[in-house]
Amino acid sequence: MKKILFCLALIGGIGTAFCDDIEKILTNSAKNIFNEEMQAISVNKLKSIKGLNVVLFKNKQGQVFPIYASDDGKSFLAFSNYYYFDDKDDDELLSKVLKDIEDINKQSTTKQVEALFDSFPKEAFIFIESKKKTNNLLTIVTDPDCPYCRNELKDIKNRLKDANVRMILAPVHDEKAFIKSALILKETKNLKPKDADKIIAVFEKYYQDIDVSDKKIDTQFVHDNADKIFKSGFIRGVPYMHEGKLK
Repeated sequence: MKKILFCLALIGGIGTAFCDDIEKILTNSAKNIFNEEMQAISVNKLKSIKGLNVVLFKNKQGQVFPIYASDDGKSFLAFSNYYYFDDKDDDELLSKVLKDIEDINKQSTTKQVEALFDSFPKEAFIFIESKKKTNNLLTIVTDPDCPYCRNELKDIKNRLKDANVRMILAPVHDEKAFIKSALILKETKNLKPKDADKIIAVFEKYYQDIDVSDKKIDTQFVHDNADKIFKSGFIRGVPYMHEGKLK
């Protein structure tokens, strides 16, 4: 095993790349344990605890996470943010690994969320133009019956001072929220992005406890959008805000 570990090459500053044999063992072990296809991408041998390594795995979604693994790659321990190593190098190594994983996962999630938003038709969004010339773009996933979304709406004009805003309606409440969402889409359809006050007024009209049960409107488009957003796994609640740039 020592011979295998000595042939490792540095990868991306966060670990060391495997030789083929140990990579296959670790990958197979991870599949058996987690019942998911994962790739072992790097290893760091700890000095403080003999026979223990920090291994980085990547799943199909591109997320990277660490596991403690034995030298033979067949035994794993759950990784914890709570640790203490007598060896200073190990302590610094774990701090760097955690920081790098956070950065990698953030970048991966950002790309995947942007790809998700790019997959929607233009009419799924309600675009509000900032009075300031900027290419900053804040995407807000929102629900008319969500109290936190209603609070966020109160701050929309401040948001518009520094960024353009586009809203996509994805209710997590009952059918009344879907009816309100469909009505908002209908009533803002012919408004121009620069008509910020008029667009916000439409949102304010429906972002309150009003009875819309008598309104006859097709809500399927809103249902489809909400399903697509939440089934992606990247967005799990509202309000959800994503900072990006105009394309």
